[in-house]
Amino acid sequence: MESAITRAVVQVIAHMHHNFREDLTIDGIAQAAGFSRFHLTREFTHLIGVSPRRFLRALRFEEAKRLLSDSRLNVAEISHAVGYSSVGTFSTCFKSCTGVTPSAYRLLCSAPLLAATGDRSVTATRAAPAQLQGIVQAPAGDQSGVVFVGLFPAPYPQGHPVRCTVLNRPGTFTLDSVPTGRWHVLARSVMFRTDGGRRASHTPMVGGFGPITTTANHAPEPVVIRLSRENLAALRLTATSPPA
Repeated sequence: MESAITRAVVQVIAHMHHNFREDLTIDGIAQAAGFSRFHLTREFTHLIGVSPRRFLRALRFEEAKRLLSDSRLNVAEISHAVGYSSVGTFSTCFKSCTGVTPSAYRLLCSAPLLAATGDRSVTATRAAPAQLQGIVQAPAGDQSGVVFVGLFPAPYPQGHPVRCTVLNRPGTFTLDSVPTGRWHVLARSVMFRTDGGRRASHTPMVGGFGPITTTANHAPEPVVIRLSRENLAALRLTATSPPA
């Protein structure tokens, strides 16, 4: 049977997903969930593998990447559209998460089109750190909620991810500007199992792939991450075991 804190985390994720464009704070989110900031952050990180602040940031940047790629809004308008009051803070955090500035990301997104028209200067700009693509798969018959995907140096989510993104549900993902090195791709979701159309329970699920090695200007092969509850126990054991 799911615990009260698990239900609270699921509600917090849903709240973030639907309201990330608003001026949300972790203090306000925790208060609305009926927990202290410290308690919610600790339990959220334990269940999802990343802090609520990092999760909210990834949600916002996923929308920001879509707007940079598909809209004509300028960077200031996009920063406000995804919940940032300061353009400078948005640009700094975006670069920290993706490896490039918002303007550079938009330029990279438009590079294939411009290259086709003969703009060689933009073609040269595409020589950037690797892009990692993949797919997150859930077990047959299960319906998943949002999925956090992060790139870590170890096979467990310790510390901040090198790159990360949030999916509405299991499916394809892209991690941009992956630095050179040896990495593990880890995914965490909250499952929405239904019984007769009603929500019955919420069980976190995890999966991983790696290690993979990335080099400059070389995109690694797409990865496949399969979520399962069995992986959850193994991941917790790995994360709590002392290094050899």
